[in-house]
Amino acid sequence: MFGEVAYVCLHSFLPDLIDADSIVVDLGANDGDFAHAMIERFHCRVIAAEPVRELLDRIQPHPLLQVLPVAVGGKNQQVSVNVFSSRCASVLGPMSPEESSATQLVEMITLTEFLRRAHVERIDLLKVDIEGAEIDMFASCSDEELQSARQVTVEFHDFIYREQLPAIQRICERMRDIGFVVLPFTFRNAADVLFVSRETGIGRAEIAYLRSFARYGKGIVRRLRKIAS
Repeated sequence: MFGEVAYVCLHSFLPDLIDADSIVVDLGANDGDFAHAMIERFHCRVIAAEPVRELLDRIQPHPLLQVLPVAVGGKNQQVSVNVFSSRCASVLGPMSPEESSATQLVEMITLTEFLRRAHVERIDLLKVDIEGAEIDMFASCSDEELQSARQVTVEFHDFIYREQLPAIQRICERMRDIGFVVLPFTFRNAADVLFVSRETGIGRAEIAYLRSFARYGKGIVRRLRKIAS
């Protein structure tokens, strides 16, 4: 029985599936908080991607942490990243003409290429927080590549880019079809979705628990944190 849902940097996952021998892939490392939290708790290896220079400079080195200075998306190409003053950088455009941003030219690679460069053949946890580029990333992945991950925690961005919602729904349907349990942990959008491979042995009781008590319990915790702050 998976008895706990961990919640780190706005991402939910099952910690019972992670140990010191695990490999965590962190796409969209930002300033490294998620990667270092995983290393501190599990003493596992983390391979991360972060293309924005200012964020790369803030990621503290660690023997268990490997950082590739790339964006991950749907193609191997050079792209312009919009660096916004009020939210995370994105390869997608501003929400309105009034939203200001600077641009950086960065290298984008597919997940296939990322895993090849990092010499990774299996993934115990794939964390995806790539500010809208996740739609094209999933489209570029084969079923077999996605199935190499035991669990995938994703921040989709329909709360910013509403037009992505149909594509997000198709991704969830595809993940279900190829053997994942789909667990949304947010109510009104897809900002925190966990995909757990059925190959982990997750059963009906665990799924029912995660879809009811854990989901609503996390919502209460979020509200209490907001009140306390």
